[in-house]
Amino acid sequence: MLIVGLGNPLMGDDGVGHAVVERLCRLLPQHHGVRAEYGDTDALRLPALWHGEEEVWLVDAVCSGALPGTIHRLDHEALLAAPQRHHHAHRLSLPESLRWIALGVTEMASVRYRFWGIEVHEVAPGEGLSPPVAAAAEYVASEIADRLA
Repeated sequence: MLIVGLGNPLMGDDGVGHAVVERLCRLLPQHHGVRAEYGDTDALRLPALWHGEEEVWLVDAVCSGALPGTIHRLDHEALLAAPQRHHHAHRLSLPESLRWIALGVTEMASVRYRFWGIEVHEVAPGEGLSPPVAAAAEYVASEIADRLA
């Protein structure tokens, strides 16, 4: 099992994926068969992190308009079916990146994904999470640890 926290910890709440991985490393320091990695901001980096795991769980910041700290959970099918929302031509959404990875890295075509998205309050230069996002990160880390127990 591979758990990847996406985002940029130098951009406030966008670092929530990294915060969850950091907490998981404390909760599950020697959990057999589970690796937690920082994925940074480009999901197309996943093949470089992948070591043949059948499942990859992803955590990232989302901005859908829900209240900050809201946790969105998507299973494999729902994540891959999510529509592409192009903000500009140089960045793919997470679902689109995963679809391209499945096409370009055939060994990863059978990987099953699970996604936890945490609604952000603010994405701006600076370190640290807003209080509702920090609380959600703690909750998600505990939830993932419980699922692995």
